[in-house]
Amino acid sequence: MALVSEFLGQLTLSYGGEEEPAFPTVVPVHDFDPNKDAARIETAIKTKGVDEQTIIDILTRRSYEQRRQIAFEYERLAKKDLVTALKAALSGSLEALMLGLMKSTAQYDASELKASIKGLGTDEEALIEIVCSRNNEELVEIKRVYKEMFKKELEKDIAGDTSGDFAKLLLALFQTKRDEPSNVVDYEKIDEDARCLYEAGVKRKGTDVGTWISIMAKRSVPHLQKVFERYKSYSPYDMKESIRKEVKGDLEKSFLTLVECFENRQLYFANRLSEAMKSKGAKEKVVTRIIVSRCEVDLMKIRTEFKRQHKRSLYQTIAEHTKGDYQKALLSLCGGDD
Repeated sequence: MALVSEFLGQLTLSYGGEEEPAFPTVVPVHDFDPNKDAARIETAIKTKGVDEQTIIDILTRRSYEQRRQIAFEYERLAKKDLVTALKAALSGSLEALMLGLMKSTAQYDASELKASIKGLGTDEEALIEIVCSRNNEELVEIKRVYKEMFKKELEKDIAGDTSGDFAKLLLALFQTKRDEPSNVVDYEKIDEDARCLYEAGVKRKGTDVGTWISIMAKRSVPHLQKVFERYKSYSPYDMKESIRKEVKGDLEKSFLTLVECFENRQLYFANRLSEAMKSKGAKEKVVTRIIVSRCEVDLMKIRTEFKRQHKRSLYQTIAEHTKGDYQKALLSLCGGDD
């Protein structure tokens, strides 16, 4: 009986407010020996010219918890910090990717947010991608970890670095007031929200952005999916077309990202990856960020969506647009061809 209840406990439904099920490409390795891994990494780092392949083989095929144990053993063995050693041994995109793997998913997201608002100019694209695609639980954890890492409130930093309705939308999302999904479908509320979105935008001159922000930042995802469907019976344009007509710039990008993630979060990431690998090279920062932040969350599902949408595998696309050790590390995290 215990086995049955354990099995049932592992089945998560994405509607009753429980966690979404995970579809990782990187999972804990069996027969894990952190001592052996730490020793192999130390040998690889000491090798003349550095043996990148061994470092890639180990770190991309262990879970974050396992990498933490390796780092602990490494420090005991080599009398130095693994992150510092990797910084010294690696460079460029490979270094950025490997250092990303040494953080938990929330720590990585927090440090990417910090990097996007640090120094001159803001990397709005990264900011929008992270904030508008993460769910309530992820955002709560990112805020907590950000404070732990940087001794600052994330909301304050974002408020100081953005302005206008764009800032209002991001801060509304960070309040994590989104309703949990309910098993009861409230048709009246669906109709009312759809009508409000229409009357606050397409129907009038100018846009009542506050109403849009309130609905998009507070309603549950299944509810919003039905609202956007219902919206079409009020408006001559669907929600995404309406956003493009009503708002511009970072606000437009943010609303579009939200709607795309409400509709299919993994497809959003698949499209971002495809965009980042359109030209001859690749926008390596974007590719690294998505692969590292999603490999223990839902990269397997992102791969499926990528193949379905773009008629070729993510693996082949990465192989074509990247090179060297960086390519090897990405392909290993990708976890196989489809």
